[in-house]
Amino acid sequence: MNHRARATVLCLALLAGWPAPGAAQELVSLVPPGLYASRQYVSSRAMTRPDNRYLRVRTTGILLHRVIASEDGLAVESRYCSIEQEPLGKVRTSIGPGFVSAIPAWVSPLTADPDGGPAGVRIARHTVVLGAHLVDPENDRLPTEEDDPRVTDPDGDGNPGVTVDVSGFVSGQVYLVQRLVRGLRGTAGPGGRMTGTVEGAGDQVVIGASSGILKTFTPDFEYNPDPKRNTFVWVPVPEDATCASVLAGRDSLFGED
Repeated sequence: MNHRARATVLCLALLAGWPAPGAAQELVSLVPPGLYASRQYVSSRAMTRPDNRYLRVRTTGILLHRVIASEDGLAVESRYCSIEQEPLGKVRTSIGPGFVSAIPAWVSPLTADPDGGPAGVRIARHTVVLGAHLVDPENDRLPTEEDDPRVTDPDGDGNPGVTVDVSGFVSGQVYLVQRLVRGLRGTAGPGGRMTGTVEGAGDQVVIGASSGILKTFTPDFEYNPDPKRNTFVWVPVPEDATCASVLAGRDSLFGED
């Protein structure tokens, strides 16, 4: 996002209730403007078929964040570097770079969280829909069929929606439309390091697959709202940090699981 676009977003955000300049000055001491990275865990459960039993699965996201300051307040520009999902029984899913690149960067207000004490910080939830164009991304129903005119191909692989590779007792590809809702609520520590809870979940629909059996047996996911199972670690990184460097140094950056 260029400087003019950022300035426009920040000016418009004032109408959305972003913090007054005085409050922003206090936040700057907690989360100084600059570049950060986060590791985010989101927990779900999945109904597997044909045995019809639930398995718990955790998704790990690695993101880069730019904290932006202006006289209107603080904002966070976020983008994904990688998404990894634990194996689901004997089935493994791979979310490739095309899927990750299809997730657009977004900007959210950063505000103080009075419920979190003096160092409480909140980054507002943002909704992204992948694989479809919806008039109301937060509330419209997701398409259920690939010939729905709202379906798009954001990863550009020629398949409807976004593509996930599946390997295990059946291998191939599934094509999804996904609604991703993300926000953060945590406590800032020294130097801008934060820990806390990932807020928001989203949903997804399988609209196609490379084989009929994959579409039939792809599990449905349900978000687990337990805050202890949806956590994040946020750390400052050098200004020249990239997704590649963050992923290469993730163990030392974020600490043990």
